[in-house]
Amino acid sequence: MRTLLLLLPALLLTRCTDGFADINTNPNEPEVVTADLLLRTVTFELASNHVANVQAFGDVVGQYTANYEFNDIDIYQWAADSRFWDLYAVIQDAKDIEAFGQATDAPDYEAVSLILQAYMFSILTDAYGDVPYSEAGRAETDGIYAPAYDSQESIYAGLLADLERANGLFTGATIAGDNLFGGDGMKWRRFGNTLRVRLLMRTSEVTDVSDELTALLADPDTYPLMESNADNAIYDFTGVLPNVAPTAAPVGRSYEYYLGIPTTNLVGLLQEYDDPRLAEWLDRNEQPDYRGVAPGQTLGDIGRPDAFATKAPAYFEEPGKLDAIFLTYSELNFLLAEAAVRGLIAGEGAAYYRAGVEASFAQWGVELPADYFDGAAAWDAGAARELIARQKWLSLWQNTTEAWFDWKRTGRPTFIAAGPGTVNGGEVPVRLLYPSIEQSVNPDNYRAAADRIGGDNINSRVWYDE
Repeated sequence: MRTLLLLLPALLLTRCTDGFADINTNPNEPEVVTADLLLRTVTFELASNHVANVQAFGDVVGQYTANYEFNDIDIYQWAADSRFWDLYAVIQDAKDIEAFGQATDAPDYEAVSLILQAYMFSILTDAYGDVPYSEAGRAETDGIYAPAYDSQESIYAGLLADLERANGLFTGATIAGDNLFGGDGMKWRRFGNTLRVRLLMRTSEVTDVSDELTALLADPDTYPLMESNADNAIYDFTGVLPNVAPTAAPVGRSYEYYLGIPTTNLVGLLQEYDDPRLAEWLDRNEQPDYRGVAPGQTLGDIGRPDAFATKAPAYFEEPGKLDAIFLTYSELNFLLAEAAVRGLIAGEGAAYYRAGVEASFAQWGVELPADYFDGAAAWDAGAARELIARQKWLSLWQNTTEAWFDWKRTGRPTFIAAGPGTVNGGEVPVRLLYPSIEQSVNPDNYRAAADRIGGDNINSRVWYDE
């Protein structure tokens, strides 16, 4: 009897653990996260960050809209800012896609990851200047928890090299889990090469990029670029939860907060061109005409918000209408128009300019008036760079902070200027302040980077900002 009692716990233990792995494994949940699952997450998180920063920052710093409450952004009363630093978490997932592609001999995933990383790192360095790059995302693999900040010049060199490499990795295979281009590797190649044109033009004030641009344009078989709006890198928020834009009504946010007041810059330019995109993007707000507000005013000087136009509410009220715009065929044409006018490439600036305008209208589903190029939008070779910049600025509507980045590089459009209520000595800021957490968790590298760029302040110019 005593022997039986001693054996009983062992028998029970054996019975309890028999089949333990099978019983405690959920067949509906994957044990290994594969690249297709990660890719869906990365593009969704990137798109969500993108849209949130359009409404909360990009529209204002690009002087498309002004806030009528909480207007620290408008008057340049900026504090430490992590709004784009959050992309490092998304970059880490993208690096996992890259590692999966290398480990499983799936080069298309590696290529997609390199393009997504280049896009996100470009936003980070354009926003802050020098940022962690070569040591970023290496905590688990290499134990680097306090990454060094790379110079913007070296970051750009790395991004351009990665885009070159990505272009050659695609095999033509369908890319599972791709909710940006539906698995079409050619569209990813066009995205990557068009992004390369953007980055080359970003550096064109401080380095000679004419040979590289010419090589891209001369060999479309090797370096396919966007050829139409069908190639646009635009993330489609379907409007069905959870695939809904973070500022749309279905996720419980009050869309009115994000509407803002269109500026006199936006309203005035659209009216100058007699541009029907005005009615697509803006709402009169029960006023007899579209009325904008001058950017950079104090709250006390703005007046009542109901006296001004608003952004079109449909983009917030209709769950699937607001999308995340990363890079478009229209932008490519404006980049090439500028390059042609500056003699960086062969070709007619006027033709690229016209193609850029036409593509923007088509992108927004607005019919281009037959006489549009006969009036204020007519090609003027003597004022070509400003004309290109103004139409490009319009085409970048809702494209996160791209208009601000482009203005930093070119100083155009020239109507962007500090308003009367701003508190930055009459200057438009040219960078964000590093997140405050960097001062505590990565102090040595933070200080070195701040010293290198002339101090962690909003007026320290980034490398390409001339």
